[in-house]
Formats: sequence, structure tokens, C-alpha cells
Amino acid sequence: MLRAQQLPLLAVFAHVCRQRSLTKAASVLGISKSVVSANIRALEQVLGARLLERTTRRVAPTQTGEAVLAAAERLLAAADEVGAIAESEHNVPTGTLRVAAPVDLGALLVAPAVARLCAKYSGLRAELVLSDSRIDPIAHQFDAMLLVNVPKDSSLVTTQLASDTEIIVASPELAKEWQTAKQPRDLTGAPWISHTSIPINTRARFRNRRGTLQQIVPREARIVTNTADSIRSLVVASAGFAVVPSQVVLDDMRAGRVVRVLSDWSGRTVRVHLCLPSGRHSPRRVVAFVEELR
Repeated sequence: MLRAQQLPLLAVFAHVCRQRSLTKAASVLGISKSVVSANIRALEQVLGARLLERTTRRVAPTQTGEAVLAAAERLLAAADEVGAIAESEHNVPTGTLRVAAPVDLGALLVAPAVARLCAKYSGLRAELVLSDSRIDPIAHQFDAMLLVNVPKDSSLVTTQLASDTEIIVASPELAKEWQTAKQPRDLTGAPWISHTSIPINTRARFRNRRGTLQQIVPREARIVTNTADSIRSLVVASAGFAVVPSQVVLDDMRAGRVVRVLSDWSGRTVRVHLCLPSGRHSPRRVVAFVEELR
């Protein structure tokens, strides 16, 4: 039976499962990999069960480990709640701020905000997870998450932080080659750069200032990539046209490396949301993070 003084073993186990790596868990916890391994062995010995499947590339919980992980996450959530209550008695953010965000948004908005917060408050640590895959913030115990266009059925408490409009862009050289194009459908056969999250044959919707709607299906993209920053770089290199939120290429347009094509036409509105797990007391570090983002 697991005794009270052995509860820290569950915290180590939960971090290993979150990171899918003993080495990464050790880095997050600030201890050596050998100590992490010793803790996992001790927990398996106490419980009399194997909790992790280990390969040369990663570790993953066994069926028994999944059940233990669920209990461990509840324990850590309770500890966070206690910490939040204590922290709320003070007006200074402390503890570890855990934030998840898409790769591009994380680099553009979250990382600078987290850096400023950590510079202001010496007792604050941060764990920033950037991924374009959907992450469950409750299961992974994130304090906050940034998302683009949150699904309507989301159970998260969401606040819209900003919005942007998608525009058609190209390098000046490529735009000149297609200068006879007067409307989006004229670019159907042009070379395009696309994001991997957009299915093939997806109809691109554009509306002009008079409200006229036009849908086109660009030919198969010449280049497909998985980040907005790589799309920006490819556009600058004249690899093709792209539809991106205007903020992604704002600096490039100001510098003349990129131009907006068919400026009378715009794509969809992109909304950036800050998402918080519902039903949780927001500690001071989360309040400070929200204020910093705004």
C-alpha cells in the first residue's frame, strides 16, 4: 500500500507520462534521470505492478499505469488547488505556470509574455508546450491554453483575445507574373503554399468589400508545410501564393518582401481565444498571465 510519504512518487510518475520521456521529466522536475528511474522503480515495487512500457524512443503507461496516472493527476490537481488558495492570499504570482499553445501563436504571443512574467516575478516558473495537435488542458493540468477558432462544443471557459483576417500574399516578383489576375478565381492555376492542417480540395472562401462571395479550389499545393512561419519564408522566396492572417506577414509587407494580392478580397476571420479549464480556482499566476497577454 502506498503510504503518505511515498506520494511524491506519483508526481514523478505523472510527469514521466506527460513528457513521454524520463529525460524530459527529469529536466522539468529539476532532478537527474537516475533519480526519476529510481522513483519509478520504487513506485512499481510498492504497487506490485509494471506501470510503464519502455522503448528506445519513448515510454508510455501500461493499462495499470493509465489507471494509476488518472489517480495521480487528481492528486496533483488537488495540490494545485491548495497552492492556488494559498497563493491568492498574496498578490505575487508563484509556482509553475503551465501553458499550451499552437506553435506559431506560442512563439509570437505566449513566449514573450511568459518571459516578461518570469523577469518580473522571481518566484515564478513556467512550462510552455507548443504543439499544433489538440491537447486536453484538463487531463494534462494546464493552467491556460491558446486556441484558434475554438469549437462551439468546447467545455473550456474561453475569452477572445484578438481577431485577424486572412489575406492573399505573394512575393513582389510572383505577384508581377500574375498581375492580370483581378479576382481570386483567376489564381486557381497559380502555385500555392498550404498548411498541412488544410485538407486537399478545400474550398477557399473570399469576400470583397462589396460583400460578393467567391469560392475557389486552388490546384494541389506546390508546397505543404506545418507552420505559419515556414509558409511566410516560402512566400518571401517566391515559392507560391498563400492565404495567411495578416499579422503573420505584417513585417514582411512593411519591408517590401511580401505584397498583398487582390487587396479588395479577404478570407475568413481568425479568432484567437484564451481557454481556461472550467470549475478551477485561477491562481495569481494565471491572472497575471492573462493580464500580460492583454
